[in-house]
Amino acid sequence: MTEAEVGRGGCSGADSGCGAAISPPLQPAGPVMEVQDAGQEMVASSVTPGSGKSKLDTLPKEDLIKFAKKQVMLIQKAKSRCTELEKEIEELRSKAATGGADDIIQALTERLDVVLLEKAESQQQCLALKKENIQRKQEAEAAVAKTEELQKQPEQLSIDSLKERKALKSELANAQCKHNEDLTKLKIELEEQVKKQMGLVEQIEHHSDSQKEVKRLQDYIQRIKSTYEEQILCLSKQLETVNEDKNKEVTNLQETIKSNSQCYHNEINNLNEELKKLKIAHQEEVSELMHQIEISCKENEEKQNQINQLQHNLAEEGFIKEKNAKDEMCAHTDQREYDLEQLREVLNKNVESKIDLVDSQEEPCVEAKMEEKVRHLEHSLEELQSQHSILKDELTYMSNVKLKLEEEIHRIKDEYFHEREDLDFKINELQLTKEDYCGVIEKLKLELQAARQYCETAVKEHKLETQTLKEQHKREISELNETLLSGSEKEKMALVFEMQELREQLEKLTQEKEEAVSSYNSLRETMETLQTELGESAGKISQEFESMRQQQASDVSELQQKLRAAFNEKDVLLETVNRLQEETEKLSSNLLEIEELKCKIVSLQEENNTITSSLTAVKELEEKIVALTDQNKDILNEVKCLGEERENLQERCKQEQRKVQELQQEVGVANQYNSDLKKKVAELTERLNEALTRKSENAQTLEQLENQIETLVRERENLSSEAYTLREENKKIIQEKGELSEELEKFTSEKDGWLVLKEQSENLEKNLQMMTAEKDHISTLLESEKAHRSLVRTQLYHLLEQVGSSVSDADEEYDSFNLLQIANECLAKMKEEQCLAVQNEEKVLHLQREVERLEEENAAQYAEHRSLIQDFEKEKDLLREELEGVLSEKEALQHDIQELKNASEKTRIENQDLLANTEEIAQKLAFYESQIQEQQKGSENQDDLNLILEQKETELRNVKDELSSLKNLMETLTEKTDQQSSVAELQEKIGRLEKESAEKGEKLNKIKVVAVKAKKELDASRKEMQTLREELELVRSEKDQLSASMKDVIQGAESYKNLLMEYDKQGELLDSEKGRANNLERQVDDLTRQLQVSSQQHDQLRSANEDLLARVETLQCNAKLLEAQILEIQRAKAKADKELEAEKLLKEQKTKEHSGALREMEELQMQLQKEKKHLQKTLQELELARKDAQKSTLMDMEIADYERLVKELNQKITDKDSRIEDLEQETGIQKQKQETLQEEIKSLQSAMHQDEDRNAKIKQLLVKTKKELADSKQAENDHLMLQASLKGELEASQQQVEAYKIQVAVLTSEKHKVQEHLRTSSEQHQRTLSTYQQKIATLQEECRAAQAEQASVTSEFESYKVRVHNVLKQQKNKSASQTESEGAKQEREQLEMVIDQLKVKLQDAQHNSQMNASELQALQSEHDTLLERHNKMLQETVAKEAELREKLCTIQSENMVMKTEHAQALSQLTAQNEALRNNFRDQVRNLQEEHRKTVETLQQQLSRVEAQLFQLKSEPSTRGPAVSNPATKNLRERRNTDLPVLDVHTVAREEGEGMETTDTESISSGSTYVPSLEQLLNSPEAKLEPSQWQTELTKDELIQKLNTTAKSADHLNELLRESEATNAILMEQIKLLKNEIRRLERNQEREKSVANLEYLKNVLLQFIFLKSGSEKERLLPVIDTMLQLSPEEKGKLVAIAQGEEESTSRPSGWASYLHSWSGLR
Repeated sequence: MTEAEVGRGGCSGADSGCGAAISPPLQPAGPVMEVQDAGQEMVASSVTPGSGKSKLDTLPKEDLIKFAKKQVMLIQKAKSRCTELEKEIEELRSKAATGGADDIIQALTERLDVVLLEKAESQQQCLALKKENIQRKQEAEAAVAKTEELQKQPEQLSIDSLKERKALKSELANAQCKHNEDLTKLKIELEEQVKKQMGLVEQIEHHSDSQKEVKRLQDYIQRIKSTYEEQILCLSKQLETVNEDKNKEVTNLQETIKSNSQCYHNEINNLNEELKKLKIAHQEEVSELMHQIEISCKENEEKQNQINQLQHNLAEEGFIKEKNAKDEMCAHTDQREYDLEQLREVLNKNVESKIDLVDSQEEPCVEAKMEEKVRHLEHSLEELQSQHSILKDELTYMSNVKLKLEEEIHRIKDEYFHEREDLDFKINELQLTKEDYCGVIEKLKLELQAARQYCETAVKEHKLETQTLKEQHKREISELNETLLSGSEKEKMALVFEMQELREQLEKLTQEKEEAVSSYNSLRETMETLQTELGESAGKISQEFESMRQQQASDVSELQQKLRAAFNEKDVLLETVNRLQEETEKLSSNLLEIEELKCKIVSLQEENNTITSSLTAVKELEEKIVALTDQNKDILNEVKCLGEERENLQERCKQEQRKVQELQQEVGVANQYNSDLKKKVAELTERLNEALTRKSENAQTLEQLENQIETLVRERENLSSEAYTLREENKKIIQEKGELSEELEKFTSEKDGWLVLKEQSENLEKNLQMMTAEKDHISTLLESEKAHRSLVRTQLYHLLEQVGSSVSDADEEYDSFNLLQIANECLAKMKEEQCLAVQNEEKVLHLQREVERLEEENAAQYAEHRSLIQDFEKEKDLLREELEGVLSEKEALQHDIQELKNASEKTRIENQDLLANTEEIAQKLAFYESQIQEQQKGSENQDDLNLILEQKETELRNVKDELSSLKNLMETLTEKTDQQSSVAELQEKIGRLEKESAEKGEKLNKIKVVAVKAKKELDASRKEMQTLREELELVRSEKDQLSASMKDVIQGAESYKNLLMEYDKQGELLDSEKGRANNLERQVDDLTRQLQVSSQQHDQLRSANEDLLARVETLQCNAKLLEAQILEIQRAKAKADKELEAEKLLKEQKTKEHSGALREMEELQMQLQKEKKHLQKTLQELELARKDAQKSTLMDMEIADYERLVKELNQKITDKDSRIEDLEQETGIQKQKQETLQEEIKSLQSAMHQDEDRNAKIKQLLVKTKKELADSKQAENDHLMLQASLKGELEASQQQVEAYKIQVAVLTSEKHKVQEHLRTSSEQHQRTLSTYQQKIATLQEECRAAQAEQASVTSEFESYKVRVHNVLKQQKNKSASQTESEGAKQEREQLEMVIDQLKVKLQDAQHNSQMNASELQALQSEHDTLLERHNKMLQETVAKEAELREKLCTIQSENMVMKTEHAQALSQLTAQNEALRNNFRDQVRNLQEEHRKTVETLQQQLSRVEAQLFQLKSEPSTRGPAVSNPATKNLRERRNTDLPVLDVHTVAREEGEGMETTDTESISSGSTYVPSLEQLLNSPEAKLEPSQWQTELTKDELIQKLNTTAKSADHLNELLRESEATNAILMEQIKLLKNEIRRLERNQEREKSVANLEYLKNVLLQFIFLKSGSEKERLLPVIDTMLQLSPEEKGKLVAIAQGEEESTSRPSGWASYLHSWSGLR
């Protein structure tokens, strides 16, 4: 590297020299080329590290080693090159002596060229190195700044740690102050309690009077005691028998449960297999169904095409038939007229033949026959006509009826299918509700079967319906074929049959509908009952299987997953079934398609059958479930108890599991933290390994410092977190005063460890400072190197300059030699620097290893401390968890005790006398206890009295427990008055207890005597203690003289101190127990008050809830009644609608009959007129015959015959006249009938109006009822919302009650915790006192031993002095023995050292043994306390079990009472429901009867109306054109008047073109609002009033069409008017715009000519002053071109120029335009 740098020296600086140097042809040798190659390689190698520093940093070890080897190889090549150069220089020197100067000069020039090239390269390298040095300086400055910051950080950390220590010390001082304050407060409370005890003594004196009353009551109790004892014995026997029975039942139940569980396992396995089979079958069925559906879809499409073709064919055939019928009718009429004409001709011929005939006898008989034939033919004609008209009417009527019946059938079918779908939907909903109770596995199987059965039934029903529809369709087709083939009679018969069949179908459909509705109602009722039963049974069964769920959880979860899959498949099946149902409904509407759907319906039938069978199985299984529920009721009661206990245990387990999980999480966090630390350590090691190979030492040191600082920061954070934890623990330690000393020692040890760590960190910081110092040293070395390099560069430059200047001089050899010497020196220096760098790197590695070792040691120590802390914390947590478990159990027991206390408060009212007595006894006992405790101080019989008192207290507690149990029994006895024997037994028991209390009172009196004696002894002992104290003071004064006697005195003082300490402890315990008792009493009173308040609130809420429930029930009943009424009203409405439709049909029939009768009347009138004409013709013929008879005289005889004939004809005429008169009379009668019918029609119209009014009223009532229904629904919703809100409030109140209970439990738990904390603190105080006493004893012994040792040492020292004097004397005498004495001294000193070490070890062993002994005592005391707690817990659990059993019994009794009440409520509701049903049935019957009556009256009125309907039909045909004509006239008039007239003369004069004009306002069409066509069509017209009687649709449609056409015509006319007006306006605007555009164009062109104003002025002056004529006309084109005139203006000017215009209308003329021009006037 260095050689390359030197070689690159000065290319830039020597470029001029290179150019100026003489360059003869070079002859490069081998070594010269090698030097160049080496130089190039060095360039490449030096450029790469200089430019790519980041690459070197990222390179691994192996690549760095390779790179270093390459650099070493390059250095070696440079060295070899230098040696070659030196050899060549020596050769040149030798040649210089022999050869000439020219050769030397050539060689030197060649070498100079090479040197100049290398100088250029070295200069480039120097520049690169300068840049690198600048960067390194910057990095070094940054590193120095960072190091300063890092040095400041540990100082700040140390300051912060000192502050934290000070804060901790201040907190400890505050805690100690608080502790002292608490102690002072406790002392003050002790004094107050002493005063209270004095007051209690006075109260006891008052209670002495009440003892007499107690004795009386005791006598009474002894009397009752015997009876109670007997009752108690009987009850105990009964209890034993009951317990035995219960045990037997429990065993039986356990056996049954086991057997049931096995059965359920088997059933579950079977169900799994069945489910798999069902899945496979279901998949196959689904695939088949899909295939069938595809086939059916194709068939449906084909059938639809066929149906469309058939409908088209039928329509064509019907049209052809109608045409044929019309043609036949026309042919019949023609034939009849033709027959009549033939008959008339025959008659005429017969008359003429009769004249010719002679036989007068034969003629009358022939004429009679002919007349009879004519009459017969006429009669037959009339009959045929009447029959034909009747048949036509019947045909039309039957076709209408058929259409309506078909529509009704379709509508009924649609309704039926909709109802069926609704029923299916509801059944599906009910099945889904069943599925919610699928906790039991049996029900799941049943539901699957039920679903299949339902599908099968649905398919069956659809098949039946399709079959019935097919049969109907076949019948209809056959009947249609018969009607097509046969004539009118066959059609009539077929129509009659169709009517009958359709009516039968209607009846069947109505029956089916009613049956479906009834079946739906029954299904609904059954499903409701099933829901209720299922709800009850599900609740019970869920409670039963709570115990089994734990065992079967995994199986049930798997089954549930399978069942969910099955249910999903079932849902898919149901969807497919619904789709199939919809398709079948569509197919049922297409009657011809049904024949080809048999395959699908068969499959659906099979599924339906399976579903029906499954439904039956469901019912049977439901019955079995009901039986099982009855059997399992007894099991449920006991299973509940077990479930509750298990739930409690599960909750405890869950709590413990949560705690364990929390601990595991903490452990996991610690492990993660350790793993993170390990990872960080690994990363640091990797970074250090990478940093070994780097050349940039400053970057390495900086990274190491940063990593170390990060670790220090983390350690500081850890220390801060641990300091926070230590603060919390210190707070806890302040509370737990006994554990202060041990934990403080631990923490002090930990703090020492941390101090050690901090010292190590300080050592590391020192090392870092050393490293920075070394770094500074290296930087100085670099600077020295830079200075050296600068010197070398200056020397080289100087040498080169010399060489360049003295080419011809003889000193060039010496200069080149100096250059080579300098290069060699540089190489040597570079080698030394490399060696130094290697040494520095080794030192850095060594320091890094030391740092790593120290870090590992720190981490190990930290892990050890952490593990110790974790162990202590785990032990603490375990102890706390145990305490919490015990406390939670105690809290539960106290909660039960509080409930019992609430129960006892109720019985206190009944048993006040007993409570008063017991309270007095308790107060006396408390007083005696206080006296005894006061007398116990300092006495020897103190332990015995404490034991006796504890026994008495336990006996009193037992007595109180027995009294509470007796009170509970008394409560039960007050409820059950029949059990008098149990009352007697209880009374006996109370007497016995009272005797026991009397005996205990006597014992207490004895104890009093003993206490008095103890008091006296205490006084004596106090006096003795005072004397002992005086003696002690004397002993202390004489202590200096008598050390031996001091030991005895100290022992006596220690025993006395122990006694005093015990005395103080017992006093403090008494005071604390008294304080506890008072606090407990207060808390109990507060809790009782709170419970009373909460019980009152609970009662109030319960009453409010019952009221709300009653209201809700009433509202539900009302809602059900309203729903029933609505349903009945809807049914009545439907029936009324049907009857109205029937009445409309009857009306239509009667109108048709009326029209037929009117037609017959018209035909009869026509026949009458024809007959009159015929008679007139015959009379004329007769007159002609008479005239002929008068002319002919020969024919007299024949005239006579004719006269006879005339007479006969006259007789016929008279007969016909009589007939005519009869007919006229009949016509009059018919007119009268018409009038009567018109009157009847009017009456019917009035009746119809009345009916319409009634209908309107009924509709209003219906609307009102709907509104009321909506209101009732809203009210129901509001009530439901209220109910929900009330439920929410209830739940909130219950939650509050539970929260209060929880708070009470928390308070009790806190109380217990405080009590236990006090106990533990007292115990710990005792332990600490005992340890301190032991320590004092050990210290005293050590003091004695030290004093003894001191005495022995003083004696030895005196003897030693004597010996020394003797030895000195002997030394003078015996110098030879000196060596031996020195050896003895050395041995003695060694022995003394050994003795000292042994003494130290002995002391340590004694100290350890004392510590072990104290720990043993503490552990034994803890063991005793734990045993006591365990025994108490056992007793409490036994009591709790008894209480829970009693609760079970009460709950069972309450359950039975609730069941009976529920059954009574059900019976009452069923009775109410039946009564309401009967009432509604009666109302419906009355409504039906009234409806029938109204229908009959309407039918009678309709028969009258039929006559007037024909006239009403004929009226609109005459009115139509009359209405339309005036409308058109009005339109024309409007069109003429509305168009605006444009007057050309009224338009204002055009303004001058130079003036400013405003836009003309557009002439609007007048503010006429033209409505749209839709508004006109929809708006009602006032002129065209509709007719009063709108019976037929044709009339209404015609009126509507007329109205719409008139409105559309009006609208079109108005639109035309508007369009014309707008067109005119637009034309005017277009003209104005064109004129304006032209004017603007002219103005633009004028601007061009305006430039020559003088010419224009001259032209205008000539035009004005010249006379009219040719000269003026010549000027016009000039003016026109100059001014660009308009054609009008041009025309005016032409007229002026010709002199023709003498403007009368405008006298001003051009002067008006030229008034402002100068020089004109």
